Amino acid sequence: DDDLQQEGNFMLRCLAEQGYIENYLGLRCNDTPPITLMPSAYARIDEIQRNTANGKNVLVAMSFNNTEKLREAIREGIQSAGYIAIFIDEVQHNELITPELLKHIKDSKFVVVDLTHQNNGAYFEEGYAMGLGKPVIQLCKRGVQLHFDIAQKNTIMWATEDDIPGLLQKRIAATIE
Repeated sequence: DDDLQQEGNFMLRCLAEQGYIENYLGLRCNDTPPITLMPSAYARIDEIQRNTANGKNVLVAMSFNNTEKLREAIREGIQSAGYIAIFIDEVQHNELITPELLKHIKDSKFVVVDLTHQNNGAYFEEGYAMGLGKPVIQLCKRGVQLHFDIAQKNTIMWATEDDIPGLLQKRIAATIE
């Protein structure tokens, strides 16, 4: 019981030091101290909720040139796993494309990247997502040589677009959450 009290005091002290709570005086057995949530705590809660987008959005990074069958296969795999595929060229916005893209990566639960066409934008988007600590699932057509920096990462290698939905759904189920 004393260990739990000490652990509770430690967590509350940390929250107070970060400016998330006020009026923390320390816990004693059977004591309910007055604690006030500060505006910074509400702002942090809002930020966390915005960044998870209810945990359903998934940004897809890929080449968009003549890749309709690939796009739909990726969309199907993501949807069959219970998530929403976000393709930046389908998003309505009034901003410059790069800040909008970065916002969607930040708001995504995870990111799916197809590297088949060795699109520099897809590499950039994967790096940004990794820098944010987002899980990234890589896809690539068999026979395509991946760049050295990401070649060692476990990648879903597909032979035809028909392979993608099932492989992607299984990877999402096995590695996300």
